[in-house]
Amino acid sequence: MGEFFLPPLLTHLNTHMNYLILTPDGVGSTILQRLITMTLYMEKHNVMNTHELTNGIEIQNGVAGKNFDLEYTQSLKKITDILQQSHKQTALVSRVAKYHLDSRNDPIRDCEEFYQFLNNFFERKIMCVRENIFEYAMSWSIRERSGVLNVYSRQDRTKVSQVTDVDETYFLQKCQEYVNYQTWIEKNFPKLEKVSYESILKDGDAVMEKLTGHKNTFENHTGMPLSSIIEKEYDFLKNSFDSVSDPVEVKGLVKYRLMCKELNRKGIVKGVPLKNTTLTDKKNQIKNFDVCLDKFYGFAKNHNWIDQSHATYDFWNGTHIC
Repeated sequence: MGEFFLPPLLTHLNTHMNYLILTPDGVGSTILQRLITMTLYMEKHNVMNTHELTNGIEIQNGVAGKNFDLEYTQSLKKITDILQQSHKQTALVSRVAKYHLDSRNDPIRDCEEFYQFLNNFFERKIMCVRENIFEYAMSWSIRERSGVLNVYSRQDRTKVSQVTDVDETYFLQKCQEYVNYQTWIEKNFPKLEKVSYESILKDGDAVMEKLTGHKNTFENHTGMPLSSIIEKEYDFLKNSFDSVSDPVEVKGLVKYRLMCKELNRKGIVKGVPLKNTTLTDKKNQIKNFDVCLDKFYGFAKNHNWIDQSHATYDFWNGTHIC
């Protein structure tokens, strides 16, 4: 899989850093962007989350920000110009998803120049990965059926829970797209860090400390560790109200959501998603789950870097499901 650069743990930040999140989507890039942004904001840094760079950004009050209405109308050169114009004392937390670049179909030379710029402009480049690639492809296949890309409410989760089977051809397509993503990264981004979706959700406090240099930010500001916030929100939206009956936990979740609303109101972030479904949820919900699992094993045989043993491991519950 090649070499990956892992910088030493930061103890403090004297100046701002720009963060670039690289993703095929469906690997936790949205939540990672939001959490980095929230951490920096709570630690009194000037910060802006531009979200995806290639489908609309603009200068807003001297800082690069999101404009979804622009879609794919901007050239890659225009995007780099906007980033260079952005106020240097405001940290940018940005994303580039391979599927957006595939959809844009820019000239190869333009893409090469864009990648070179990104490597120089962003001090921290983070490759989002999934330890369980089978679950990644299954999640995407459920998305394709439900039309819900990220869960932001109980209504979103209800839509997701109504999916009972997935398109097996589409499932294998997503497996291949993950492989293509790995190749794209190795070719264009030689020095970066890897952060897994699983580590974001289960060990988010340590991930934030490694990436920002700030320790226990969420616990200091809400009274709850980040990992507990994510876990309790998932339980709460599954109607397990007993799991958040503790007054300290209720207060912590309220503080966290108020912070999310504050950043959204200020235009710094555009919503913070919730944990969607566990692997156990997927197995109980999807009728052709086992058929897809067999197809995944067949696919993974052609790529010896894929750890097939992760396919049946539900990291959320800490157990193999079969």
